[in-house]
Parts: sequence; structure tokens; C-alpha cells
Amino acid sequence: MKIQELLEQNRSAILDRWRDLILSSYPEEAARFFRAEGNRFHNPVGHSIARATGVLYDGVVLGREPGQVPEALETLVRLRAVQDFSASQAVAFCFLLKRVLREVSEEAGGGESAWVELAAIERRLDELTASAFDLYARCREQVFEIRQNELKRRVASLLARLGDPDLTPPPPREARADGLSKRGSGA
Repeated sequence: MKIQELLEQNRSAILDRWRDLILSSYPEEAARFFRAEGNRFHNPVGHSIARATGVLYDGVVLGREPGQVPEALETLVRLRAVQDFSASQAVAFCFLLKRVLREVSEEAGGGESAWVELAAIERRLDELTASAFDLYARCREQVFEIRQNELKRRVASLLARLGDPDLTPPPPREARADGLSKRGSGA
């Protein structure tokens, strides 16, 4: 059996294994809630993970609708960028999918041709991982700038309450439409 057929036939089981590995990176109680609650309004994190992993699997592994991959990748990375994950932990979901795909391929015993097909999929996953890391860095920069601007606003408000106009700092720099400051873009 060709690896593509195997991955298509076992899509649901592979996604379940991948999602379980992703959710195991969360505290036990949170992971249990993310798995159990299916309502997207009561459980936006669990819903986002389930939806984004399905889109990524279909786009990167199965090669269907690859145009949806960037949005799904951004969903997962943004979600993990605002949580207490290191950069490596935040993008580890890409490596976890590779692990699951290798396990499934080994279990099926596809032979050498299966490994060649799997290598092509893994190259796409490597590219996805690089994109995820770049996106994570941009998201963390945005989080930092939001926190920094909020701190500046609080200090300005405090100084204004003191009533000394000489103590009031200048307003924060204007942000660009993409969320990055002019200073951060080299402009």
C-alpha cells in the first residue's frame, strides 16, 4: 500500500494521536478539558487545536487545499505564543506529527517506497516548522510590544495624576498596520 493511501485511510486515528500528543504538553487538568469539551464557545482552545490540526494534516500531509495551511498554522502558533511555552515547545507540534507519521508507517511496514514518500512529506513538515518558528518569533514580539505599550500608558497615567506636565513621558511610537513598531522593522 502506498503511504499516501495509508495516511488517507488512517486520517482520523492519526489526528487523534497527534492531538493527544499536543494536548499532553498542557497541564493535566487543562488537557482533559480541551479533550472533553467540544463546544467552540466553551472551549476555544480545544476547538482551535482540533480544527487547525485537521487543516494542517489535510494541507501538508495529504496535499489537499494547501492554501488554508497558513491560517491554520497561525492559529496554532498564536495560541501557543501567548501561553507559557518556550519557542521549541510552541512549535513542537510539527515534530509530533512527524513522529506519529513514522510510527504509523512502521506499523504498516510499507517498505522502502513508503519511506521515500514519507521523506517528501517530512520535507514539507520541516518547511512548516521553519514557518512556525518565524511566526512564533513575530507573535512574541507583538506580545512584548503590547505589554510595553500598556506599561507606558500606565506610567503616563500615573504621572498625569501627579499633575506635573514635565514628568509626563511622550506618547508611545505609532504602530504599523501589521502590528510591528517602526523601530522593529528597521524603518
